[in-house]
Amino acid sequence: MKLGLSQIRELAVLISYQQEFNPQLSLESAFKHILQNHKKLGQKVNFEELTEEEFIEYENHAIKLKDSIEHISTKNHFDKLPDVTEDVTVPAYLRTLVEGVKANRFEIDQMIDNHIHGNWSVQRLELVNLQILRIAVFELLFTDKETVPRVVAVNEAIELAKLYSDDRARKFINGILSNILAELKANEDTNDEHKTNVSAENMVE
Repeated sequence: MKLGLSQIRELAVLISYQQEFNPQLSLESAFKHILQNHKKLGQKVNFEELTEEEFIEYENHAIKLKDSIEHISTKNHFDKLPDVTEDVTVPAYLRTLVEGVKANRFEIDQMIDNHIHGNWSVQRLELVNLQILRIAVFELLFTDKETVPRVVAVNEAIELAKLYSDDRARKFINGILSNILAELKANEDTNDEHKTNVSAENMVE
């Protein structure tokens, strides 16, 4: 099965979601389980080309999968899965996303927390929304922006929020990521200005 980057991001969210309930679940086992139960991932979906009826059908499918994963994970049914480590090849970028979020969770969550307004915090976010944010923020902070344009990472997160959450959460996620994007851009502009000033000083000397 050949997966596009949109499907890989969706898988990363779902696998991270599962592992919150069952931290011992391997990436390979989670990957195989989702592929067995989410046939839609095998299709390349262009959300802009979907009719309203098709989008509703896809959305309903996604919500049912999320509910199913939560139920199975809390019931520890994953313990009954066979060891599939040698039978499944996990896409490289999927591994990068899932393991990258784990390795950099503190910095990622801190960045999210810094841009949540009011009385909200990372701990109060609905788990699926938090996973969507974590994947997107990882891409913003730790991947090459030439390879993964930042606006693409943000737009993909918003599309996932449409599937796995409600409109209020989508706007919430959009707001947080837009603020993070603005901060990163401002920091880059400041660094570029500093480099320009240093170069000018060297020329004068």
